[in-house]
Amino acid sequence: MEHPCYRCQAEIAEGTAFCPHCGAPQIRVIPPEGEPQWTPGSTPDASAQAPPPLPTAQPSSMWSPSAPYPPLPTAIRWDLAWKGALLSGVGAAVLSAIPIVSVGCCLWMLGAGALSVSLYQKRAPETLITPGMGMKLGALAGLFGFMVNSVVSTVSFLTLRSRGDFRHAMEQQMQKQMAANPDPKVQEMMQRMLDWMTTPQGAATMIVFFLLIMGVVFVLITAAGGALGASMFRRRREFR
Repeated sequence: MEHPCYRCQAEIAEGTAFCPHCGAPQIRVIPPEGEPQWTPGSTPDASAQAPPPLPTAQPSSMWSPSAPYPPLPTAIRWDLAWKGALLSGVGAAVLSAIPIVSVGCCLWMLGAGALSVSLYQKRAPETLITPGMGMKLGALAGLFGFMVNSVVSTVSFLTLRSRGDFRHAMEQQMQKQMAANPDPKVQEMMQRMLDWMTTPQGAATMIVFFLLIMGVVFVLITAAGGALGASMFRRRREFR
């Protein structure tokens, strides 16, 4: 029994694998039921064999609802931080200005830095405060404290100078130094320094120098307190 070749239409005997005229294969594959029949020369359905689309990868920085916890922000919101820093700095400045309580001024500064971190954590509980952020918050509290302390110190200095108590106190200190060092040249130099410090220019220079030192001390100690407080609060948060 013969059948025509699907390519050249020449008559070929049944069971011949290849057409002797054009060489086209003559084997037919019968697919299972439900699948389209493919014959040599036909084009398979591309949509039937196309692989399913791969899921689109999402950036790792984006949080999805299936994630256990969203990423915590690590930037300081200064609109929430300045109030706590102001309260902490003013408290440290007031305690440092009280005569007897001022002995622990360094402790009040450290506490002000840690308190500023604690107050900010309450206002922004979703923020993960690092020691570096704690230093910035503590330094801000120290800046506010220094501003208050500088006003109090300037007023006190001008009051003492106007009443003449400043020169009397300086003379007592100079006399103690002169008694400890009987060298005439040293005593003469101290006397000139005393005369210069009692002039308006000398008094202004001394108060500015004193305020610069106090500003550096306030900012450094409160920044250290803020870093210490941030480390303590972060460790306590990890153990919860």
